[in-house]
Amino acid sequence: MDEKNFSFIRKFYGDPVVRNLIIEQSKNYNYCIGAGQVLLERGWTLPVKEVEISKIEELMNDGLDIFFPIRCRDDKYLYVIWDIEYFNKKNPQFIFDRKNQKQIFNWMSPALEIVEEILNSFGIKYVIDVTMSGIHVWSKISTESEAFRKLSSEGFILPSLEKKYSLVVAGDKKRVFPVYPELGKSYNAAGKVLEFFTHKLIKKNKKLNKYKIPVTISDAPPLDKIFSFSGISSDLTQYAHPIYMRCIRAICSVHQKSLINGHFNLGPAIDIVKTKGITYSDVMDIMWDVDKAIKHFRKNFSKKRLEIPESSEGWLKAVNTYIKSDLRKKHKQWEKTAVPSGRPAFDSPDIKKLFDNVSANPALLIPNNLQIIAEYFAKHGGVTAVKKVFSVIAEYYNNNNLRWYDPARFTGIDWNKYDAETAADFWGRVYWSLNVSKLGR
Repeated sequence: MDEKNFSFIRKFYGDPVVRNLIIEQSKNYNYCIGAGQVLLERGWTLPVKEVEISKIEELMNDGLDIFFPIRCRDDKYLYVIWDIEYFNKKNPQFIFDRKNQKQIFNWMSPALEIVEEILNSFGIKYVIDVTMSGIHVWSKISTESEAFRKLSSEGFILPSLEKKYSLVVAGDKKRVFPVYPELGKSYNAAGKVLEFFTHKLIKKNKKLNKYKIPVTISDAPPLDKIFSFSGISSDLTQYAHPIYMRCIRAICSVHQKSLINGHFNLGPAIDIVKTKGITYSDVMDIMWDVDKAIKHFRKNFSKKRLEIPESSEGWLKAVNTYIKSDLRKKHKQWEKTAVPSGRPAFDSPDIKKLFDNVSANPALLIPNNLQIIAEYFAKHGGVTAVKKVFSVIAEYYNNNNLRWYDPARFTGIDWNKYDAETAADFWGRVYWSLNVSKLGR
């Protein structure tokens, strides 16, 4: 890394207020993760370094982005994080320009305001961490609360994942403790409530966003006339996977996607907590300027801790509203639908191509393709056909001959740690529900 960019990172992490904010956050977790350009320069094929929490300062000293697991220490809380970001499938590099970035947040601002309106309507307390391309909304629920118990009663775990949740794996920091059933179920149900919120966001954004930038689930291109291959992603992907496998960028971490993508002149950014009175345009100015970023955190957090607000009461209202919703009825219909025997008919050459062994990896991992499959089989056979074809996708995920994971390079997806049946079931449910709710493409 050139001296200018490393000096930027060193200065930011060297500030005592910033450093303390990250260390204080780290006390909620058993391990942490660093990622960044420095690891690539050291020859790491996957630039991700996982260490015990006592070594978090080593990650900062190395100039790495900091990530924490979704699952917190002692399981005192369930963290619920809503990840919303801009995506551009035709030109992924579009974001790496400061003028473009300001334009993107201008497009997104009406939708981001709706996100806050939805959360506020249930009395949910939250923190917004602004990233280079969107926001992470953080909130938490006490595992001793009625909200947690209600979420757990709404949760659904497949036997394959239930078995993995029961295991302790030697040498794996992610799996030192089993995931008890209530935690796994409440995590699953939190994803359903965020899906419910996303449906609300899609509807309101269509009416109120004057820029007409659409909201989709997990960066599936909207294919409309104006924003054909770009839009706002309500990224629910984490809920397709076990809670122990997912992590999230630490609040006020350095953000090096620009450097990883080769935009060295642009430099790194810094994730900024959106505080009262500042706009997204203000945040864009702060995140690229290390002195402004340090000033921001000193002004707002020198005399108080950066706390994720416990909001069990708000989430109880949200889950109770979800329980009365049409989406919940669809979720229950999905879960109660038996998978028929036999193989689905691939009458469409475009669909059949996705299941060819040559293209299945990565074709069957791409949200756009998964939505196309769900839409096609919803039209040609309904929920039973969709449930069947996504069970077939799970079989493909479990086929080691398709080389989903490269253990030599630590790249791809290791289905021994993730859960194929859960992932496929998630994508089928999400895109089938979107389609039958008439919110799809």
